[in-house]
Amino acid sequence: MWRGRRRLRRLEGELVAARADHADLRRRLELFEQIAQSAGAAVSDPPAMPMPPELVAAARESRASDYPVHLDVLGTQAIAVIGADGDPREWWTAIWRIAAPAERAS
Repeated sequence: MWRGRRRLRRLEGELVAARADHADLRRRLELFEQIAQSAGAAVSDPPAMPMPPELVAAARESRASDYPVHLDVLGTQAIAVIGADGDPREWWTAIWRIAAPAERAS
């Protein structure tokens, strides 16, 4: 019975930590987007093209260190550094907004 309670407390702690990490990542993404906009990058709607399989595969792997992923965004070469668990759709949207050519992104 104590093991069950300890496990439940540990899971609750992990949930709290995951929520805090998610909030921190969302804040960082917003700051990154603001920096990109001030630098002249066009911020558009999420891409209509499918996510690259390399990005999906990187999201499935859990790693202790950062992992570079080489991507082609409408002819623009980009390297995304995947460092933690997250939603690859959000990553793809952020990568698209920054790396897509301005005339095609809008």
